[in-house]
Amino acid sequence: MRFAYFLIATVLTKMLVAQNFCYTSEMQDKWFATHPDLKEKFEILQNQAARADSELYKTNYKTFGNQNKTFAASNYTIPIVFHILHLGGTENISDAQVEDAVDILNRDFNKLNADTTDVVSPFQAIMGNAKFEFRLATKDPNGNCTNGIIRHYDFHSNWTGNFGEYAYTWNPSRYLNVYVVKSISNGSAAYTYLPGSGVPTSADVIVILNTYLGSVGTGNIVNSRALTHEIGHWFSLIHVWGLSNQPGLTCGDDGVADTPITKGFGGCNLNNASVCNAGIVENMQNYMDYAYCSRMFTIGQAARMNLSINNVINGRNNLSTAVNLSLTGVSYPGNYCLPMVNISVGQSTKACRGAVISVSSYSYNANPNTYLWFVSGNATILNPTSPNTGIIFANSGTYTLSCLVANANGSTTQSLVMTIIDSGTKISSLNRESFENTNFQLPAGWTVINSTTPDEKWEVSDWTASNGLYSMLIAGENMSPNSVEILESPSYDFKSNLGAHFTFKYAYAKHGVNSADVFKVQVSMDCGGSWNDLFVPNMNDLASASGGTDLNLFVPKSSQWVLKDLTDMDSELISRFQNENNVRFRFYFKEDINGYGNRFYLDEVNFNEPVGINEFTKSIDFNLFPNPTKSDFIIKFILSDEARIKYSVASISGLLVIKDELRSFVPGIHQISFNQNKLLKPGIYFLNFEVNGFKIIKKIVVSE
Repeated sequence: MRFAYFLIATVLTKMLVAQNFCYTSEMQDKWFATHPDLKEKFEILQNQAARADSELYKTNYKTFGNQNKTFAASNYTIPIVFHILHLGGTENISDAQVEDAVDILNRDFNKLNADTTDVVSPFQAIMGNAKFEFRLATKDPNGNCTNGIIRHYDFHSNWTGNFGEYAYTWNPSRYLNVYVVKSISNGSAAYTYLPGSGVPTSADVIVILNTYLGSVGTGNIVNSRALTHEIGHWFSLIHVWGLSNQPGLTCGDDGVADTPITKGFGGCNLNNASVCNAGIVENMQNYMDYAYCSRMFTIGQAARMNLSINNVINGRNNLSTAVNLSLTGVSYPGNYCLPMVNISVGQSTKACRGAVISVSSYSYNANPNTYLWFVSGNATILNPTSPNTGIIFANSGTYTLSCLVANANGSTTQSLVMTIIDSGTKISSLNRESFENTNFQLPAGWTVINSTTPDEKWEVSDWTASNGLYSMLIAGENMSPNSVEILESPSYDFKSNLGAHFTFKYAYAKHGVNSADVFKVQVSMDCGGSWNDLFVPNMNDLASASGGTDLNLFVPKSSQWVLKDLTDMDSELISRFQNENNVRFRFYFKEDINGYGNRFYLDEVNFNEPVGINEFTKSIDFNLFPNPTKSDFIIKFILSDEARIKYSVASISGLLVIKDELRSFVPGIHQISFNQNKLLKPGIYFLNFEVNGFKIIKKIVVSE
């Protein structure tokens, strides 16, 4: 088998040589014959590249004489497009053949080709890795989708090399263009022009026979490195024997420091490879030779190509920029022309069993026209082919939710995990919960989550109440330091109870001025799967006892019960849960880290009945005068009980003009003067006045 392969390879090599395989040098010479001024400039550039390479040789990469330095190339992504010129015959090669050719390039330019193991020992240490990655363009110069393989029915498939034939070239500073043709009139297999030659921009391409592209279809494995060879030219490399198309005639040099002087080879007799200098093996396995056994670039050649791709000449330095990779579509994961799907699920990936969960699929690319939802497990998808739909899960558990989005170019699927939770006890009508129970039992659906011992938890208590005989109590003095106790409500249907309120009454005293208890109210819209903070007060402000502290076991007076209305705390969150039908609340209490806690009482949790001004007026006689006023105004109030009062003044636009004040008052007659510092200019203002959680708002007119 190996012998048969050798015979085939030998025959193809003879064909290759007879065909003058690469015609780059001849095309250069033909061009320079009519443009001698450009030849002079080109030779200057070549000399500059050789000098730069020489400096790299001394300092940056490994050579025979310097084993301690290694050239570290960068990673470069190069957009590539293939223009297939055909007349309807076999030259109209398949996409698979083009893709195979790109795969070969990526192996060769990243030293990933399996046959590197066959490289002879003198060159094993200096095999170069250019670190070039070639990707088929997925956006054309107009931003339209493409697969990077463009087919043109054109008689120029029989190529002559006239500059008028380069009609399909995309900007070479953005794309590496490869013309694939049926025949080339000069008898070659492929050619290109070296950077700096000065040819028209449209001719800054590679032209190659279809039979020399890839290893499948009309291609074959022996000729499959032809494109690697030509791209080496496109990035400034010349033949290893020099700038000519005459291998085997005279010994020459390519200007790269670690490639030995050579005549060049058409065959591949590795035992006869010391022609120019006795004892120095010539690199016939180099991609820039004509031998059929090419397997490598040297480190120096990789360095030279890296210099080229960073050079402004012919715009090579633009190819791998982030901007260009985006413009050509190759920076996108997968195919730019495919839709990119993004699943959005209601409020969270946790949801209630039996609830209708709103889901949406957003595609942000390439005009999708097909949607398909599917779920692992038992679920009802209301409209499985719509981008926006609803899903009902019959059972609790964990499910994978997926959406496929497609267009004419293909499809993309995204999946996520859904956690479905049993809704537990659900109350369809909102109510006021007063915790009145002579058996000290929690109301139906209410639960206690206890993190420590059974005795240290929320419990129904008859110690005191804001109304009636019972309330909820957390005995902070018995709790372990830093422990958490939670009282959780059943699920409520707010969706069918528009205009609902959420209020509660509480009483609390800190054990000492440095106590650091934590209290907060949270809401869940996914049956307790996740929680959002609705109310997290400063505990100094929260304390309702006189002076805020009580060193004894705190038992509140009637005046020390505070009404808290959370309906306007977080308007966005409120608006969300007032449109949900599975809403739970919980009251979270965390003991001081040092264990210096005190008692917290909770009562009259109200999910429906608005609090009127009549409740406010039960504990206070209030008056504001003069109103309208030209300057100062006074509020006068009479308290029947001790109270904590909070007040502020805001402009008609909501700007706080006089900031919040929080003070404690004893029973009796009190008055407070405002605007003594002339903070209020003529206009309309609002006084916000709160007594033990009861609120009142008064309009104030300040005239000229």
